Amino acid sequence: MKKISFLVAAAAALVLASCGGKKTEANQETTDTVSFEQSQIEQKIMAELDSIAELYTALPPVAGVYSDGKIQLSEEEQKVKPTYLVDPKSVDDLSLLSQKYRALGVLIVDAKIASLYKMDVDGYKAAIAKVATDVNDPSIKYNETFSTEDLKARYNTAKENGRINFFWETATALVVENLYVLSQNVDKFLPAIDDKYASDMTYHIALLKLSLDDLAAYDNNIKELAEILAPLNELNAISVEQLKEQIAKMKPQIETARAQMLK
Repeated sequence: MKKISFLVAAAAALVLASCGGKKTEANQETTDTVSFEQSQIEQKIMAELDSIAELYTALPPVAGVYSDGKIQLSEEEQKVKPTYLVDPKSVDDLSLLSQKYRALGVLIVDAKIASLYKMDVDGYKAAIAKVATDVNDPSIKYNETFSTEDLKARYNTAKENGRINFFWETATALVVENLYVLSQNVDKFLPAIDDKYASDMTYHIALLKLSLDDLAAYDNNIKELAEILAPLNELNAISVEQLKEQIAKMKPQIETARAQMLK
């Protein structure tokens, strides 16, 4: 069985080949903004980040499995609404830009789940629109599909605006929330995915690790995020069967990572 270290090493090889704490509430958003200076990133590191992003955005979006029609819920199943989704109104209490960009990833996944259960998604659309307004980021919007093209556009826009750190915060939240949702619905959701999706999930985490490690020296929020993600680095599934086993085994770590996303 392939190990995550092999995937990380492979991703690192591709990257290298391509390039030859807590704050007081009063100052949170200001500190969030000025603590990260994209212009200070070394040229070599920026080239690595661009290469990682190219690999990452080429992968099918992790939330796509919930909107491609493979998961079908019966009317009886739809009546049992999930109780583990984030309340869209909770974004009203977030003050850090970092928190808001992470919330975006969580809301995107949860909106897909709400739609599967025929729940009202207007609250999620409104919450995402609020986040977009709060952070003044016109590239943020609610998408029914959320394609690879959307991801590529988000990265390019984030880079142009000096916000690639926030792109990776959202990407990490997307992956963690997806793992969390899968851990809550192993028997129903996992049969809808194939071995390629399972392997892609492993690759997502490998690439996230590379990007967060590169950015950790420049942004304390990213350093914290890398620490949150660290317990999930052991996920190395290349098949649905392995993914099911590992998600069951790592469920406590997944739940902890998810709980820390918006703190």
